[in-house]
Amino acid sequence: MRTVLHNRIETCRTLAGERSFSGDNSNWLSFIRGPQLKEAHFNQDTVPALVISGGSANKLAADLRNEYSLAWHPKNMRVGLDGRSDPVFLIVHKLDYPTYTSVLSDALESYPNLRIIGWDGGKLTGFGAARAAALGFADSLPWRPERLMMIDQDVVTTEQTRHSNPAVRRRVENLHQATNQPVVGFGVGYPTRQTPPLPFRDTEQPKPSDWDGPAEQFVSLRAPYRRNRGDGIYDPYMVAGGEDMLMSKKLGLSKEGRNTAQVQEKIIKKELKGPPDVPNTYWSEGRVQTLKALFEAEKNTLVAFEGESMTLDSLMSKFAGNGWVSAHPSVDSYTAAACIVERIILRLASESRL
Repeated sequence: MRTVLHNRIETCRTLAGERSFSGDNSNWLSFIRGPQLKEAHFNQDTVPALVISGGSANKLAADLRNEYSLAWHPKNMRVGLDGRSDPVFLIVHKLDYPTYTSVLSDALESYPNLRIIGWDGGKLTGFGAARAAALGFADSLPWRPERLMMIDQDVVTTEQTRHSNPAVRRRVENLHQATNQPVVGFGVGYPTRQTPPLPFRDTEQPKPSDWDGPAEQFVSLRAPYRRNRGDGIYDPYMVAGGEDMLMSKKLGLSKEGRNTAQVQEKIIKKELKGPPDVPNTYWSEGRVQTLKALFEAEKNTLVAFEGESMTLDSLMSKFAGNGWVSAHPSVDSYTAAACIVERIILRLASESRL
C-alpha cells in the first residue's frame, strides 16, 4: 500500500511542477493578491478568517447582500480597539479569481476587511491543495498572525460558535493550550445543511457517537502554519477529499473514541442559494485535468473487490457496468478512483504506516 501513496505523491509533485511562473513563498504555490490595501493596523494578534471557495461567487454575493448569517461575514468579524474589523480572505483558485472579483465587487467596496486571493498550484487542484494553499498564503502574511480561522463557505454563526465572543475565543485558545495541537475545531461538523438558527438561540448538542469526527468545517489554527517550507498539516495530494480526516489521523487527535481537539458544540451549515457561476472553469476544466492525470498514473493499481483482485481501471469498468458511476472513462469514474486511492492512504494512516 505504501507504493500507492508514493505514486500519488510523485504524481501530484509532477502536476504542481508544471507551472507558468515560480511561486512566491514555496516551490509550487503562488498567489494573486489584488490591489495592495493598507494593512498597517494588522498585527500578530489579528485573527483572520480564511474561507476556501469555488464556483460560488454569485451565491456568496447574494448572501452577503441579503443577510449576515455566515460565520465569516465581514460584519461578524471581531472589531479591535481601533474600531477596525479582523480580515476575511476568500481563497479561490486562479481560474475563479476573475469571476469572484467581478461578481463580488460591491461586497469588496462595502466591506474593507474583505479580500479575494487567487492561488495557483500549477496543474494540481483539489481539496487538499486548496487547504495547503490557504496555509501557504497565511504563512506569507507580513504581520505574522499567531492564529487564524479556516471556515467552510457555508458555515453559519451560532451562539455557541460565535468566534467574536470572548468566551468562545478563550475556550478555543484554552483547548489549543491543553492539547498542544496546532488545530482545534469550533465544533463537530456534519454533512447535512439546515436552516440557520434564530439569533440568541441555543443549538442542539452533538451526540456522543459524533464526538470522534475529524476537525473540519470551522477550525482554529496556530502558527507556525508551515515548517521548512513544507505544506503544513494538510496534504495537497488528498485531491478528492479526506484531507481533514488524514490530518486528524496524523496528528493523533482521537483519544479513546473522542476527538480531544474540538469543542463539543454543533457546527451548522446552510444551503447557499443563487445562480451558478458561468463559466465555472476551475470545476469543469482545472479539476477534471487533475483527476484525469491521477487516473492515468493510478489505473494499474491492484485492488481487491468482492474477493477478486483487479486493477483500478477494471474496477471502474465494473462500477460503470453496475450503474455505480455514469460511465468509464468519465469525470465520475475518475473521481471514484481517486477516492478509492485516498481510502487506501487513510488506511495506511490508521495503521500508522505513513
